[in-house]
Amino acid sequence: MPKIKVRTKDQKVYDKLVEAFEKTVIVQKQKQLTYGRWDFVVFGQTDKNETVLREGYAEQASIKRVPIYIASLAQPGLTNVNGIPIEEFIEEDVPEQYQGLEIIHVDPLRPLTIKKKDTLPGASRTSDQICKDYEDENIAVIHAPHESDWMIAVMKYLSECDKAFPDVVQEAFSRSAPLHKDFLSLETPSQMN
Repeated sequence: MPKIKVRTKDQKVYDKLVEAFEKTVIVQKQKQLTYGRWDFVVFGQTDKNETVLREGYAEQASIKRVPIYIASLAQPGLTNVNGIPIEEFIEEDVPEQYQGLEIIHVDPLRPLTIKKKDTLPGASRTSDQICKDYEDENIAVIHAPHESDWMIAVMKYLSECDKAFPDVVQEAFSRSAPLHKDFLSLETPSQMN
């Protein structure tokens, strides 16, 4: 998962993260990106044949209206440091299986906010209807493999946005990373651990 590094409680949670990331389907991307804000609808099925839909946004963190481009608690290669609890990165609705997850490195810092959550009956027809409901809106539509994987699905979408539309300031930081290698590593980790 590019530009994010996390520490999990155990291998089982790690495997679940990787599976959720790989099985997420980005149905629709935003037609026009708004600087500093990424709107999304993410949905997934429950074990009770229901669909949970969350509508929200990721917004670039800022201090006094200046974007925070790099949020790193340590060099990405280090793992013996405390990270940001996932509960501070996502304001609400953290699935039980992911509680205790720690973010060691994330670039850029974009906390996720859910403004609407609905539970809908059914699974297959509901997915088609959700896609149809949002097809004309400037919002990403993301299908998570399970409703509890919603935040991993959104992180995948954000990662794809970063690859397709890299930020000029972030690119400048990344190019100069070797000059400051002993101070702060900005290299993209190839996988989570």
